[in-house]
Amino acid sequence: MPEITSKHILILGGGFAGLQAAQTLEKIYSKREDIEITLISEKNYLVYTSMLAEVVSSSIEAKHVVIPLRESVRKTTFKELEVQKIDHDKKLVICTHPQTRETHNITYDYIIIAMGSMTGFHNVKGAREFSYPMKNLADAMVLRSHVIDMFELADIEENHALRSSLLTFVVVGGGYTGIEVAAELNDFVDSSRRFYKNVNSDEVKVVVIDPGDRIMHEMSEGLAEYGMSLLKKRGMEFRLNTRVQSVGIDRVVTGEGETIKTHTAIWAAGTAPQPVIAALPFADKKGRIEVNEFTEVPGYDGVWALGDCAVVPNPHTGKPYPPTAQHAIREATRTAHNVAAYIDGKESQKRAFIYVTQGMLAPLGHRSAVAEIKGFRFSGFFAWVMWRAIYLGKLPGWDRKIRVALDWFLDIFLPKDIVQLRFLMKPNQSPPDDEG
Repeated sequence: MPEITSKHILILGGGFAGLQAAQTLEKIYSKREDIEITLISEKNYLVYTSMLAEVVSSSIEAKHVVIPLRESVRKTTFKELEVQKIDHDKKLVICTHPQTRETHNITYDYIIIAMGSMTGFHNVKGAREFSYPMKNLADAMVLRSHVIDMFELADIEENHALRSSLLTFVVVGGGYTGIEVAAELNDFVDSSRRFYKNVNSDEVKVVVIDPGDRIMHEMSEGLAEYGMSLLKKRGMEFRLNTRVQSVGIDRVVTGEGETIKTHTAIWAAGTAPQPVIAALPFADKKGRIEVNEFTEVPGYDGVWALGDCAVVPNPHTGKPYPPTAQHAIREATRTAHNVAAYIDGKESQKRAFIYVTQGMLAPLGHRSAVAEIKGFRFSGFFAWVMWRAIYLGKLPGWDRKIRVALDWFLDIFLPKDIVQLRFLMKPNQSPPDDEG
């Protein structure tokens, strides 16, 4: 019997795009023993990033918004590794283990790059060192612990000015992520302050800074204005048309010269390319990968890219598709079918990626939201119910759906959890000697 020659498809990135690509390829090649699929990610779980803000506000248990990657694939081989270099000439990816730092060389025949992006600090002085990003689960848990720490410190502080600086929370970035975090944080601090007898309501505030002329540019202007008006009524402050000049351990300085005394600067001001991607010979000047309508990298056979790390052209607008989960998932499905067509010698069956955005939703805290679905606009409580229903439906597995649904149900009746886990540290800090 002749030996079967395997073809190896390597997928880099365990986010929405990478996981969806692996799952789709599994379905296509479920009965083919000659096709190997490997998924590489530095974490063994997928985070539902749209729910991270609710982890900060204790509305959802942290482990309920993550999906184990090993549990989500069957035919695919998963490896928890960090990608250090991609050498397409040798069809080799050099990786290291996150803990041991041991080097692993992974060869491939075909590669799908879906490594996403990282927090972009845009060369703002002190931003990397002193601000709190909101990119992954660890960021959300660290921020939650820090916010509670600020209340604990403020409760024993006698100086009013210092108490106010401890209880001022600045969110840099007024896009979806920034507004979701700011709104949930505002709810959290509003409900938590009653447990601290020495904290006055006028000392607690959430401030949003954005260089644009309005928040949530992805949303229609009317809904964005509605959202900002609603959040202002709940005590939040906004600095629009304002850039951040520097971030310090106890202040944020704007380009206009205003100094906001705060010990909490939350960074939600955009993304930056992964250094591994930016170093590729086919990366553009911004460190992303430009692909054609089939998500192929022109001039490099057997290479596809999608998600946040790629520039996927929209034939309707001439602009790239936005880097959102709904686009990444659909890009991945189409890419997987195109990869299969390429491997099987059926390139005539390739299809261009064409997708019309279904809509956008943004929670505003306090059981309210704004939504724009297929041209229809909604706001308030109904939009909030819609947001929760849609995102609950997107969660894979009944176990996750039940856990999150219970979290949301209990959050209606129970007080916010203000237990502080001191062993959680800011990522760029050294851990303490003990957990006390």
